[in-house]
Amino acid sequence: MRGRAVTGCGRAGGTLLALMLIFGVLALPHQREMLTPLAGLRAPVELPVIVLLLALTPRALRTPVCTLMAVLLTLLTLFKLADMVALVAYWRIFDPVADWRLLMPAWDFLSGSLGRGPALALLVGAAVVLLLLAWLLQRALLRIARRARAALQSHAGRRGWQGGAVLYAVWLAGTLALGQPAPNQQPAAPAHSSRLLLAHVQQSWRNLHELAELRREVARHPDIDVPTARLFSQLAGKDIVIVFLESYGRSALEDPRYAPQLEQRLRTIEGELERSGFRTRSAWVHSPTVGGQSWLAHTTLQTGLWIDSQRRYNWVIGSQRVPLARLFGRAGWRTVDVSPAITSDWPAGRWFGFQRTLDARNLGYRGRPYNWITMPDQYTYSAFQRLELGRDDRPPLMAMISTVSSHAPWVPVPPMVGWEQVKEGRILSRWADANDPPSVVWQDSDRVRHQYRKAIDYSLQALGSFVAYYGDDDLVVIALGDHQPASIITGNHASREVPVHLMTRDREVLQAFGRWGWTRGMIPGETSATWGMDEFRQRLIKGFSGSSAAPASESPADG
Repeated sequence: MRGRAVTGCGRAGGTLLALMLIFGVLALPHQREMLTPLAGLRAPVELPVIVLLLALTPRALRTPVCTLMAVLLTLLTLFKLADMVALVAYWRIFDPVADWRLLMPAWDFLSGSLGRGPALALLVGAAVVLLLLAWLLQRALLRIARRARAALQSHAGRRGWQGGAVLYAVWLAGTLALGQPAPNQQPAAPAHSSRLLLAHVQQSWRNLHELAELRREVARHPDIDVPTARLFSQLAGKDIVIVFLESYGRSALEDPRYAPQLEQRLRTIEGELERSGFRTRSAWVHSPTVGGQSWLAHTTLQTGLWIDSQRRYNWVIGSQRVPLARLFGRAGWRTVDVSPAITSDWPAGRWFGFQRTLDARNLGYRGRPYNWITMPDQYTYSAFQRLELGRDDRPPLMAMISTVSSHAPWVPVPPMVGWEQVKEGRILSRWADANDPPSVVWQDSDRVRHQYRKAIDYSLQALGSFVAYYGDDDLVVIALGDHQPASIITGNHASREVPVHLMTRDREVLQAFGRWGWTRGMIPGETSATWGMDEFRQRLIKGFSGSSAAPASESPADG
């Protein structure tokens, strides 16, 4: 009798552990902020449904059904973990249809930050854990299926399971009465797994619907039509340089953890530029992305269309829309893209209309990389000056520069050196190992935020010094952030706005931006204008292409 009791207890304990494993997968929240003890007290509505299905599954189908359920539950776990990453990095839930294209950039970032060997080991380890989870889930489901089926065939078993069902129903009712816990992250999705999956389906459907609407809107309204002779005529002879400062968001100038140092940096830059004859204006811009996917911001500015998803980006590349760089090319400017983060061929550059792309392969950097960062910003500006801006045998230049020093992981951050010392960048190698590696720094959130502040400060310093040192009467620089950084830097509920600065000696250009609400100086304020990033294209064309130049339509599709 004692042996039977021990065996029975062992079976009951094994079944309880199996139920706890399934419970854990279903109760796992999809937001980091919801990883609290309260999450384990919320009864998943899906658990009794799974148990009932297993109890009704014929013995012949038990193994394939349990295997399929194990795979689905493993994928559910993967979805939730992906949501945690996406919500922290991009402030949105994971989009499986579009986000798979981010796998290669994610690998480049991971291997560049940790090293190829550790990054590969991390991925292999994660794959092993997922496979182990799938196997454990399959074994747990088989055990539950056997016990549930046996319970249906015995009076005592039915009473035991019925009692458990009543208790779980009471627990579930209490969970539903509590409602959804108020998450600190944005945007939120439902806590229950089934509703979470529904939220993913609804998001994908909504994105597809909005893309179809964008296509119809663009088709209904012709693109901006300005005679080539009049296009940007009021900027004739000017070198137009648009600089995207990586992860430079509004929080950098308003969050008390960063604002004092960075505002002081901007005031220093303003004084330095004034001594060189430059005047400045500043405003705010609403970015279509956050935390990453900088190319969405670049494409929004270039096309005058709101490109806030990979789907929209894939559609617009190759469409009939004429990007800003191609328009400048038609008007006689030499168009150049400077992207030190690009390490391989970039076919989209031709569609944008860039006549030359300067990337990590041909910028001539001979120093050591800074983890994922291919080269410091000061070298990027120096190479741009040497290879393009400083040449005498060229037409006016329209360039877009995408800096990388303020890209995560923000380690290490070099000091500025004299511009005449930069040369091929070898001097910058001495600081490539100046700090702890990212794997150490990122164990402490305060250190991460400290490094972010240092990186933004350096990027702003490099920009201001470059303009003051190399700038002339023909230079017009528009520098803006591409997006806010991840929520580990901004906290929750931060805006999607980024600062934008104009630097030029041209009074007419200054007056034009002043009429648009850009305020004086390098620090935008509450009264400064706020544009959508999709407004730039139309503003530049309409404002600098002569009095008769106007968009064919003022519709939102024209940006």
